[in-house]
Amino acid sequence: MRPMIDAPNLRRGLSANLLEFLDESPLERDSVLAAVRGFAEKLPSGSSVVDLGAGDAPYRELFGHVSYLTVDWGHSPHEEAAGVDVVASVDTLPFEDETFDAAMLTQVLEHVRTPDVAVREAHRVLRKGGPLLVTVPFVWEEHERPFDFYRYSSAGVHHLLEDAGFTEIVVRARTDCFSTLAQLMRNVGWAMGRAPDGLDARRAEAAELLNRLSEAVLAMAPLDAQRIFPLGWEAAARKAG
Repeated sequence: MRPMIDAPNLRRGLSANLLEFLDESPLERDSVLAAVRGFAEKLPSGSSVVDLGAGDAPYRELFGHVSYLTVDWGHSPHEEAAGVDVVASVDTLPFEDETFDAAMLTQVLEHVRTPDVAVREAHRVLRKGGPLLVTVPFVWEEHERPFDFYRYSSAGVHHLLEDAGFTEIVVRARTDCFSTLAQLMRNVGWAMGRAPDGLDARRAEAAELLNRLSEAVLAMAPLDAQRIFPLGWEAAARKAG
């Protein structure tokens, strides 16, 4: 039995830095990698793509065949975000209309106060016929506080894209429900935190136990027939030509 993502094949040929990044939250980040890698492989050589809210741009190496531009705002918590190509908020992009052949927003819209505006901005800077990739969380603990505002249903993502003028919208679950549970069980190990109350040894034991149990939960991944309880969604869309 396997989860819905074939991680060994998906990870083949990746750099040590990217593999290290993936291993911090493997089921979540492998699912985002699958979406981004599929998106990148479909882009024609020499086309221009803008990575909106790129942070450390962990997936940069997948875009060596295109002109890849990164954008993030000045409040990013990611250490390498200071090296982005353009410092700007995704809801006020400093680009002219129809500047890019493709655009992506991966794990960004939960951190934007006005996600509808951000998606309209992505639509504005895309050329006609240009593809957009979006990934968003559905189930995850609070992170990058205080800039963590939303979680999304599949219908919510579809509505955002449709309302901004995108067409050919397809929204897919990024994980099955068992992979979701397994990842969250692992996340509890650090999300519960530590405190000077004499219970940290028990917290460490709980984290170790949950990590072991997560492997048994993960083995049940093929049983999920509905895909309605994922960690998050990936959405593909296109600006009308």
